[in-house]
Amino acid sequence: MYNEQGSLDSRKLLTGKDGQLYVTPPDSSTPIFLGEVDTFTVQVTFNNVDHQPVGSNLVYAVNTGYSMVLTMSEVVIRDDVMLDSLVKALQNGYTPTFDFRGKLNRRSDGQLQQQVFRNCIPQSNVDLMNVAPGSIVKRAWSFRINAAPEILDEFAS
Repeated sequence: MYNEQGSLDSRKLLTGKDGQLYVTPPDSSTPIFLGEVDTFTVQVTFNNVDHQPVGSNLVYAVNTGYSMVLTMSEVVIRDDVMLDSLVKALQNGYTPTFDFRGKLNRRSDGQLQQQVFRNCIPQSNVDLMNVAPGSIVKRAWSFRINAAPEILDEFAS
């Protein structure tokens, strides 16, 4: 089979410096760039159950749903964006909801990919403080995404 697309154009490869993460806190409508986030990941997990009809050797996977999680690590520079919203909400007896926007900006040709993740609530453990001598103070976050993702811009081939 002949590859009609030619060889890989390495100028179009993306690296971590091409990504950005924005958050819209619960008490705001303006996305805020999270320059202090050094890593973030958004993953979808599909939940399947097995079904094997009588007389079949093949076991089928039947999808029963999916869930999504956004995890991130931030170096602690400021608390006024997410931690402040979290603590105030907990003091008032509820869990805050955040919206996130991930961006990838391919600098070689100016193409942009944006994905939006809405109705995110903190999940599992959130580092309120995580301190070790000789280390940069970081805070780990995990959020359950409670809405289907949206793609605002996507890369063209």
